[in-house]
Amino acid sequence: MLKKIGGTLPMATTKIFPIHADVEGALAYIANPEKIDNGRLVYAFGCSEKPSRAAKDFAEIRSRRSTVLAQYFIVSFKPGEITPERALEVGKEICTKYLDDQYQFLLTVHVDKQHTHLHCVFNNTNLINGYTFQTLNNQGKVSERMWKKLRDTSDEVCKRHHLNVIEHPEMGKGKSRWEWDMSRQGLSWKRSSNSR
Repeated sequence: MLKKIGGTLPMATTKIFPIHADVEGALAYIANPEKIDNGRLVYAFGCSEKPSRAAKDFAEIRSRRSTVLAQYFIVSFKPGEITPERALEVGKEICTKYLDDQYQFLLTVHVDKQHTHLHCVFNNTNLINGYTFQTLNNQGKVSERMWKKLRDTSDEVCKRHHLNVIEHPEMGKGKSRWEWDMSRQGLSWKRSSNSR
């Protein structure tokens, strides 16, 4: 878990998680006009900027059923470190490098909090060969998986733009999905792990 300084994160951070059910809802959330300066801070690749149409665009490419319909990631910046317009440019660079022009995506910059942050939802199905993102990017050693690649890509782009990054992320105290879910339910994962 990242330590907050004065209630805010100290530098650019990343999160990624799969979307199993409501792609259109996720797209509508990230493209909420109140969060993206009335639609000014949005960029789309291979799909519409309109959430309902983008969801249909994603579905047209999806060649086979998967429990994961799309992927969603967030990159947060240190408060006051970056303008929304520059954040959009940095986000485009992260997406281009991370997704390699092989996945449709909708990228937005949210300005509704103290810290500027990016939201990106991208199709789980590859435009080129129809394989899923997990099939192509979540195999092999843990150090080569999609979340590590996202963090490394984001850090590389942020450093190039002279933005702060977490210098020793391996020293963080992250939670597994199961631990996070237990915390969300108000349960102790330590107590539950003893009863497993």
